[in-house]
Amino acid sequence: MTDLGLRFVRRPGPGGRAANLAALGATAVVALLVTFLIAGSLGLAHRSDRIGWRSSDKADPATAIGMLNLDDRQHVDGHRLSVLELAVLRPNEQAPPPGLSHTPKPGEVFVSPEVAKHWSSLSKQYGLAEPTGVITSKGLSSPEEFIIIRGVEKVSTEGHPQHVSTWNDKMWDSRMVALLIAVAFGITLVLFPILSLVGQAAGVAAKRREHRLAALRLAGATRMQVLWLSAVEQAVLGAAGAVIGLLGYTALSPLIAQIPLGGGRWYVGDITVTWWTVLVVLVAVPVLSVVSALIGLGRVSITPLGVVRGQTRKGVSMIRLALLVIGPVVLAYYGMQAALLPLLIGVGFAALAVRIIGPWAVQLVGRTMANLANGPVALLAGRRLVDDPKGAFRPVAALVLSGFVTGFISVFLPPGDDDPSFTDMRIGVALLLSLVFLTVAASTAAGAVGTALDQAAPARALRRSGVPLRVIERASRLAAVVPVIGVGLPVVGFGALCGLALSGGKVITQGSSGVILLLGQVVAGLVLVAVAGAAGAPVLRKASAN
Repeated sequence: MTDLGLRFVRRPGPGGRAANLAALGATAVVALLVTFLIAGSLGLAHRSDRIGWRSSDKADPATAIGMLNLDDRQHVDGHRLSVLELAVLRPNEQAPPPGLSHTPKPGEVFVSPEVAKHWSSLSKQYGLAEPTGVITSKGLSSPEEFIIIRGVEKVSTEGHPQHVSTWNDKMWDSRMVALLIAVAFGITLVLFPILSLVGQAAGVAAKRREHRLAALRLAGATRMQVLWLSAVEQAVLGAAGAVIGLLGYTALSPLIAQIPLGGGRWYVGDITVTWWTVLVVLVAVPVLSVVSALIGLGRVSITPLGVVRGQTRKGVSMIRLALLVIGPVVLAYYGMQAALLPLLIGVGFAALAVRIIGPWAVQLVGRTMANLANGPVALLAGRRLVDDPKGAFRPVAALVLSGFVTGFISVFLPPGDDDPSFTDMRIGVALLLSLVFLTVAASTAAGAVGTALDQAAPARALRRSGVPLRVIERASRLAAVVPVIGVGLPVVGFGALCGLALSGGKVITQGSSGVILLLGQVVAGLVLVAVAGAAGAPVLRKASAN
């Protein structure tokens, strides 16, 4: 069965090449996104390790070796500037702070490379023609950081002076902690679209091999043999996609490093993948692909005759609606002041509810459309949605979940002032939407191919019975658009409701940016579906021709 599985990968048969390429591309996108999320989180840790000592506040004043006071409200030539005053309280033999040649003495000034470029505007203020030294990359969070570390006799009492017991503790910087919390929320929000993309990637190839595996079962193959054969095929595609995704991330790393999050661009070394990150991606992505493929082949392994006869899957239950209540209730109960884990659980339950209830909503919309149909196009599209709501929802699942993400964050768009935390939040929102949009685009493209191959046999039968090809294609496009409108739009509202529940009913967004974001999500979704339908039409036309 292993040899046969490898042979099917090399020679996939009619329509199999398109399915394998679609699955390979989608899996590569999944691997790239997973690598990005892991490397980005580690990058924040690397940044914090270099600058965490600046926000240390744990030392006993009786034993502290020094005091610090950070003022980040100053400016130089239009750039926001941070000034860190450092006073040595007692003699010590500790190594100097990271990035400095020695611990600053009173009157000495160390500056970042960016501040050094503007020193002419500061030399008079500090009474030095040139700074004492330039801080190296080992003591900066970003190549663009504007910071001055100044030695003083006594730290100013303004602000919040801090006692430190060492200059070299690897502690979390407060701004990096806030960013990491935001990353955790972002990962939770983008996780379900990514998982939908994994399922879509596996489903495209698995759906194509469904009838072939059913024939093998009827010919005498055991259930375990069929599952192993499918696992071998999907594992090869998943591993190849993981390698392509890792190579793609490595090639894009210099561009990713230009994202000005957390105060400036990144050092490429901060976001370079480690050996264990490579190992995690090379193992996790193929395993997820195999699991998704095997779940999709449950009907083949149990009832192969149902596949050959085109037996309809069991409908989904309305009882799933109860899941819609859990997420908003959890978010409203804990609110924005709660610990991180309960909020992540609430967001996760809400997104999971959308994913689980989606097929039921598609089935309901399809039944309504079929009952009200006044022509063959609407009737065919409605019947398809009713007969296989899970299969109809799968290609647009990531798109619908992106509507939930957009609705959720539309409540939290901050104002456009000079506050660094607001700047990080705006950039983070843009980055999150970019990740979701990339996931949606890959899932929609793979779904277009999968849907076309899925409908090849019914379309072939309809063409033989005299139904015009244009009617079949219009019905297929309508069946793709209806779930986006009928299910996606309510999900956008549900996402906004969850955001309001978390904020206690307050819309933090100022101006019309939230409305523009929601409208942009709707337009982008419809455009993606239209493009995917146009791309899937040739595949459907060719697959149903024989």
